[in-house]
Amino acid sequence: MRNDTLFINARIYGLEKEGEHFGAMRVAPDGRVAELYPEGAPPPPDLETVDMGGKTIVPAFIDAHAHFMSKAALAATAVNLSRFEDGRIIPDRLDGVRELLSAKAKATRGLVMGFGACIGALAERRLPTASELDAWLPGRLVIILSMDGHSSSYSSVAIARLGIADLAVDGLLCGEAHEFNMGKVISYAMRGLGPAALARGLSTAVREAVDYGVVSVHCLEGTEDTPSDPAVAAFSLIGGRLGLRLRLWMQYTELPRAERYAGRLERRRVGGCMAWEMDGSVSSRSAAFDVDYLDRPNSGSLYRSTEEAIALVRPFYEAGWQTSAHAIGPRGIESILSAYERLMDGAGDDANRQRLRIDHFEFPRPDQIARAGARRMVLPVQPGFAWMDERYVHMYEEALAPGVIAAQCPLRSLLDAGCVVALSTDAPVQPLDPFLQIAGAVEHPVPSERISVYEALRAYSWAGAYAAFEDGERGTLAPGKYADFALLDEDPFTVPTERLSNVRVVGTWHEGKRLTAPPPGLAGFAARAIVNKRRPL
Repeated sequence: MRNDTLFINARIYGLEKEGEHFGAMRVAPDGRVAELYPEGAPPPPDLETVDMGGKTIVPAFIDAHAHFMSKAALAATAVNLSRFEDGRIIPDRLDGVRELLSAKAKATRGLVMGFGACIGALAERRLPTASELDAWLPGRLVIILSMDGHSSSYSSVAIARLGIADLAVDGLLCGEAHEFNMGKVISYAMRGLGPAALARGLSTAVREAVDYGVVSVHCLEGTEDTPSDPAVAAFSLIGGRLGLRLRLWMQYTELPRAERYAGRLERRRVGGCMAWEMDGSVSSRSAAFDVDYLDRPNSGSLYRSTEEAIALVRPFYEAGWQTSAHAIGPRGIESILSAYERLMDGAGDDANRQRLRIDHFEFPRPDQIARAGARRMVLPVQPGFAWMDERYVHMYEEALAPGVIAAQCPLRSLLDAGCVVALSTDAPVQPLDPFLQIAGAVEHPVPSERISVYEALRAYSWAGAYAAFEDGERGTLAPGKYADFALLDEDPFTVPTERLSNVRVVGTWHEGKRLTAPPPGLAGFAARAIVNKRRPL
């Protein structure tokens, strides 16, 4: 019979109370915290001890909005078209994109796919056209996805293969033409993934999560603009055996289709992006604002009216499903927020019992902040976007007036209004690095909207647990809760604010056991998956 394990020589922040910290933690054989001991208190004798080297422990991170299967598939098949180097994002010209694609084409005989193209970092401020891709790689099937995932470009061969000739203007898709045809792209890419490539991609995604102290990811997966959905089918089979707690949100709009996978879910959840988008994004100029973009004579695209949002949500809401919807601009936010309000009013629910979510909630009006707070709305947000843009990309200042930029991701206002703010990355848009988002929250471009390190850490642990109805057992370190924690090389409460983004995770524990990623090879990956206990999604 296993005995308790004592973790010693650490500064442990349980995040139950601000300013509270401990020096040792006893974990029971069932993986739950048995006791936390004050610093300097003598530890109990005769226990197996693990010396944490004087480092810092915080609750493990929960990424409340990511596209895990897309991240895995891209890791296995595609080339990343942006990287941070010497204080800037490169490539910064289309010639650099061409070089990366050409190198990828030499290494593969089929699809040449690139992702993460940062339009704001490119001197040309656009994706390459079909004619350019055809000239770079004659006769090849080439697909490029922008960093934000809301626009794309295609070679002539890709346009013909995907059947999008009537939509792509010189190979470019954005707005609704992009959003509601991504299923074709994802399904095509997934069909080309063999078991070995899928294992390699999933292993890479899990390793990144573990390396960043992330033990749980809310995975927004699937499309329905094609008859089959290989991403959700694969995820439903293997997602529960990857060692992480992966929570599936199916991006389906029809209740019968979602119900096919309901038996694999710990809780019935649906929504996210794709067909659950109310509007687009800023970098693709499709987020729905009240005023025109500075560089375009339009104010973005509203994909669904309030009435259409109600019709989308109602069947799921009445059947008890938790729902999530993407909304960035104030007009997009208004559609889904009004829909939620009317459905909740009809059910006599003023406390958001189903913990309905609006993801991104990036540019709300003041009245929308107050209304979301009054309903205790769950808001997975990504302040790392603003942090990166202010320092390296400078795309928002080209597209939006200063007063509009100042309204971006107003964290202090959201928390003060009573919203549940959950930090997240929208991976693969950004890496699964929590401290990029934490830095964005603590160093918010608008000083009055900054939140404390304590609040930011809780938004990355407790709030994610709350969003999955797990806050009674996870999200903080306290007796009776599971010992999910990350070991940090520096104390985020004492490191200078400007260095928060440099804090690194040096170990990750899930239910008292140290996490490691599965081997990338198919045989090792399969062996680990068989050994891992299947967890509900």
